[in-house]
Amino acid sequence: HYFIQSNLSTMTVDDGSSFSSAAAPCSSETHVPMVYGAGQNSDVNSELPKSVLEYYLNIEKVLEAESFENESDRRLLEEKVLDQIKEDGITRILYHWDCSRVVERLLVHSTLPTLTEIGALLLPHTLELACHNFASHVLEMFIMHLVRRIYTAETAELVELAEQVFRKMCLGVSDLISNTHGSYTLRLALQVLVGVRLEEERKQQKKRWEIGKHSFYETSTPHPTLKKILHKFTKRLVREDVATLLWSPQGAPLLSLLLVLLHKTSSKSLPNFKAVILSSFDRKVDDYKEVEKFGPLPEVLLDNKASFVIQSLIKVSDKEELLSLYSEHFQKVLVPLSLHPVANYTVQSMLEHAPTAPTAEDMCSQLIPLFEDFLAESLTGVVASVIKCCHHYNLKSHNVMKVLQEAFHVPDDQLHLFFRCLMSLTTHDLLLEKLESYKKPTQSGKPRRDRFEATLPGSLLLQEVFKLGEVSMLEEGLCSLTDDHVIYLSNNPQASHALQAFLTSASVPVTLKHRFIKRSVSVVDSLVLSPSGSRIVEAMWNAADIDIKSAIAQVLVEKEQAVKDNTYGSIVWRNCNLKAFKMGSSNWEKSERKKRKRIETFEKIIGDTQPSDIPEVDIKGETGSPGDADQGSEFPVNGGAKDVSKENTDAYENVEEVAIKRTQKSDKDKKSRKSKKLKVSKQASNG
Repeated sequence: HYFIQSNLSTMTVDDGSSFSSAAAPCSSETHVPMVYGAGQNSDVNSELPKSVLEYYLNIEKVLEAESFENESDRRLLEEKVLDQIKEDGITRILYHWDCSRVVERLLVHSTLPTLTEIGALLLPHTLELACHNFASHVLEMFIMHLVRRIYTAETAELVELAEQVFRKMCLGVSDLISNTHGSYTLRLALQVLVGVRLEEERKQQKKRWEIGKHSFYETSTPHPTLKKILHKFTKRLVREDVATLLWSPQGAPLLSLLLVLLHKTSSKSLPNFKAVILSSFDRKVDDYKEVEKFGPLPEVLLDNKASFVIQSLIKVSDKEELLSLYSEHFQKVLVPLSLHPVANYTVQSMLEHAPTAPTAEDMCSQLIPLFEDFLAESLTGVVASVIKCCHHYNLKSHNVMKVLQEAFHVPDDQLHLFFRCLMSLTTHDLLLEKLESYKKPTQSGKPRRDRFEATLPGSLLLQEVFKLGEVSMLEEGLCSLTDDHVIYLSNNPQASHALQAFLTSASVPVTLKHRFIKRSVSVVDSLVLSPSGSRIVEAMWNAADIDIKSAIAQVLVEKEQAVKDNTYGSIVWRNCNLKAFKMGSSNWEKSERKKRKRIETFEKIIGDTQPSDIPEVDIKGETGSPGDADQGSEFPVNGGAKDVSKENTDAYENVEEVAIKRTQKSDKDKKSRKSKKLKVSKQASNG
């Protein structure tokens, strides 16, 4: 409490000098004058005297310690710091790397009067601060906490302050958009206005207390007062030159966010805004090899900034708009777009939000024959998106695994290496060369270790393959893995997700899962000690039958101390109920069988009441699709929330009725058992 005592007004720093908080502690001889034009010097660090810098660094230590006995102590410190900031000048303090961090920390747990006073200091310089590297962080933190206070404790003073701050930003929208820091501050302001509230996760990095990393969660509805401000804000932004912003590094992210916000708030200006963005497809590019075959390409899809806006446009478009967008701008040039290093991401977005089964069939029929070209160009994401689309619409007309086998040049008699080729993204010929090199001894004469190479793109590709369920070609490769390979894949943060998808996929046969788990039981004690491996052990446990669970439990109980002393091992020990297994296997088996029976009963109820699976679609796409049943949905089939059909609603109501009846029956059983006990006790007392 050194700073909170009476000697706070006069403080001695390391160099022996002292200064009063009521006096300006700087002079023109001790620092270089600062130019306060944020537009020209947005990354300049202002020069401050050593005594002033020491003062703010000491204040930061007090705020970091959080050693206040009560709110009055905190308020006293905040008043002293605010007085000092007024003397030094708010812009001069916020233009300094360390001092701006102190004000940022002061805002985190500030009282309402302090927040209001800081807002009054920031208000006249809102646009300048928003465009500065260091000061923009403070302004963003202030906006975040100002909006949070309005949600929790709305006052007329807070609402008026918010209106003034956002009005200033609204008037200077053009200046903010043209600046890197200003455009980010503008986007954050839009997010908090629409109802996305921010919870800070403080993280110290490079001696700067980073408050910029937030976790986002949406409120049920935007605040009424903020909704009015948002309407004025978006109305002003829509009047900007969208055609110019679309191609700028600051404007494109803003347009992407604005599309989502206008859709979320059901704004009347959204259709016109979409029309302006769609007009950008008129600009064409014809300087590529196969232009005579496919025709010119839309330039907006080839630009690494503008293409993000089109991806957001796809997400917020309805079924009819997506059909029109695909037929006019994608269908004829889908192949060259999918092979482009930038445009392929927009193609992946279109595959993810395919509006109908015939549309999905048309895209997949064009792209599946090009799997080898995509893999050669390192465009594994396009292959994964096509497989995901096939899984979603149940497109069985294309033998995806056969095409992948040909792409990796795997012969029919070498399918045991197919899984390894996919995980490492290596053709069969190159993989054989590596395996041959592993057989040669090292210079010291020791045998080389057979290293299994896993890649992130390969793991992502396998995840979609396992969800699709066509794993017959991968069975031998999975079940013939050595102990070292299972340990490596399970403990690898990237490859483990592929194994987890295999063990949890409803499309993979249970017999194949059990075969793999039986092969891996001997190494579960090595897997359970790592973050990734422990998740694999739990996935094995959930997919195993009672006999395999007993074998897994036996291995883990033998290494009980090591498992329980490990953070991740102790979690598996608790989730798998291994304490009960150690106390007695017979009681444990009974409890596991009851638990399994309850799960199966629940799954049976859900399976009986939920709609049937998506019907298989032939090449012509004549059968129905989930998109056809989703006529009233604002989003495409797999692009977000979907309307539930009447049949589905009735089905879910039936589930609730069954649950209610079961609850009532159990209550009646409890009452009957209780009455029987009372009757027996009365008879015993009478006897």
